[in-house]
Amino acid sequence: MITRAFNIRPKSLRSSRGGFMLVEILIASSMVTLVLLAVTLYYKKVLDVSEDTTRHIQSGFLLEEGVEALKQMRDQGWSTKIAPITVGTTYYLSWNGSVWSATTVPQRVENIFTRSFVFLNVYRDGSDNIASSGTLDPGTKKVSMTVAWRYQGGNATSTESAETYITDLFSN
Repeated sequence: MITRAFNIRPKSLRSSRGGFMLVEILIASSMVTLVLLAVTLYYKKVLDVSEDTTRHIQSGFLLEEGVEALKQMRDQGWSTKIAPITVGTTYYLSWNGSVWSATTVPQRVENIFTRSFVFLNVYRDGSDNIASSGTLDPGTKKVSMTVAWRYQGGNATSTESAETYITDLFSN
């Protein structure tokens, strides 16, 4: 005798279970996609912050190098390298392979940064201290050095700056 197993559930109940499975698969795949997207966005943000940090560190080194370049120019001759620079005018450092020079033409460093500097006059009071007014000190200049760069993929510009004094050590 042959017996057959019959599915005694109504047809409407069987098809609704298959629909439930499809909804479960859809929800699970959506959750996995969202998790992967969140992880990807997190790592992109980490890389962006890392790059910004790198740029800030590089700008600090470029500021230091700029001040040292001005000291080297001073050592090569105050009257020929430093004195001709116009006070209040923005200049850029240019390296020709052996010496630094000042130019009014913007120079890019690593095609990312723009380093500039401005000389300001220095005045001395009656006690020979640096003051906002008094007697002009032609052998000392205040230097304001700036490094600027654009954020990757953005329109914002970031800047780092430093101020120091440079003195004619060897002419007197």
